[in-house]
Amino acid sequence: MQDLDGKLAAISRSQAVIEFNLDGTIITANANFEAAMGYRLDEIRGTHHRQFMDPAEAASPEYAAFWRDLSAGQFVARKFRRFAKGGREVWLQASYNPIIGADGRPERVIKLAVDITEDEHAAHRAEAKRVADEAAQAQLVDALGSALSRLSDGELTARVEQSMDGAQARIRDDYNQAVDSLRDAIGKVTGSVAGLRGGAVEISEAAGDLSRRTEQQAASLEETAAALDQITVTVRKSADGARQASAAANEARSEADKSEVVVGEAVAAMQAIRKSSDQISDIIGVIDEIAFQTNLLALNAGVEAARAGDAGRGFAVVASEVRALAQRSAEAAKEIKTLISTSGQQVSQGVTRVDETGAAIRNIAAKVSQMDALVAEIAAAAQEQATGLGQVNAAVNQMDQITQQNAAMVEEATAASMSLKTEAEALSELVERFQTGERPDGVVRTLQPRDSRPAEKARVRAVAGRRPPELAVVNDAWEEF
Repeated sequence: MQDLDGKLAAISRSQAVIEFNLDGTIITANANFEAAMGYRLDEIRGTHHRQFMDPAEAASPEYAAFWRDLSAGQFVARKFRRFAKGGREVWLQASYNPIIGADGRPERVIKLAVDITEDEHAAHRAEAKRVADEAAQAQLVDALGSALSRLSDGELTARVEQSMDGAQARIRDDYNQAVDSLRDAIGKVTGSVAGLRGGAVEISEAAGDLSRRTEQQAASLEETAAALDQITVTVRKSADGARQASAAANEARSEADKSEVVVGEAVAAMQAIRKSSDQISDIIGVIDEIAFQTNLLALNAGVEAARAGDAGRGFAVVASEVRALAQRSAEAAKEIKTLISTSGQQVSQGVTRVDETGAAIRNIAAKVSQMDALVAEIAAAAQEQATGLGQVNAAVNQMDQITQQNAAMVEEATAASMSLKTEAEALSELVERFQTGERPDGVVRTLQPRDSRPAEKARVRAVAGRRPPELAVVNDAWEEF
């Protein structure tokens, strides 16, 4: 019994132990069980085992059969899902052990349990992750299989669009990036091939046109050279006329300068006359003052002669004559002063007119100077034009020689363009099997007869619009040439 008690104590220290009656009511439990389930012994003693169960499971026939088996003495051991205090889920690795009495019949049940909640949750998470990984892997394999099947048929728009996580998402993104890169590359190759085909056709057309245009250009250049010679002679004459006009403008400016000097002298003379008139007017004023004083003295002399009687009669006659003379002098001075004033006004008007004439002559001189500068610029520009036309004439002659050399190169360019066209068509057939999701370029038509120029030019512009910018620029250059 001591040995048995020791074994029970060891078990109680390492495991959760709870004892039940055969009907499932709780008799006792150790501290490990209390810690695992969160209950104190006084809270669960006398209660039924079903309080640790899911209510639906506790009401099931299986649970009733479970206690019938224990009452019959059957041993039960496995993992059990239970609920601790507060509804917390607990997983126990437990064994229900019926205790057999002296009569050979079960008396009570002892449950030995170990808390494996963390392990069970970890196992559940691992299992869920494994299932999710397998599903994601299967999804990835299915998606990649479908996409690769489409890709093998040349459909470069076969991307994997399904939502994925983790490594599957990285594989999906890597695949999509690879398909996008391949689609971009093939798209560029397709566009380049279309442009190459169009370029080959247009180069071939341009080579044919060039062989005819060179002859026309040679004749046109010869006529242009002759016309340029005539234009050069005409411009040189214009330059000579401009130089003569510049010389005449210089002479006109010199005469205007001389006229300005003469007008200045006339203005100075008029100013001097005006000054002299002012001085004469002052002198007349003095004479008028003298006449007034003389008249006053003669009046006084007449008064004094009257007082003297017969002795002063002769003096009175003289005084009367002097007074008459003074009055005539005053009247003459007034008339002279009036004439001088009128003359001064006329002189002032003359000075004003002469000043205006001087200003007009100065304006004329300024305009003549501007005309001189403009005529000089025209003469210089005409000389530069004559020089430039001479250079253009030389360039046109050189272009005539080059055009003759181009005629010899046309046959070689035509043969090379035909070879390029054949290679471009072969390359186009290779890339047409790929589907990039873009509208394919139009088919390049064969060469048109030379007598349908409007339709041919419209077709050339349409093909040039579908080619890359570089080839379109080259075509424009050929058309202009």
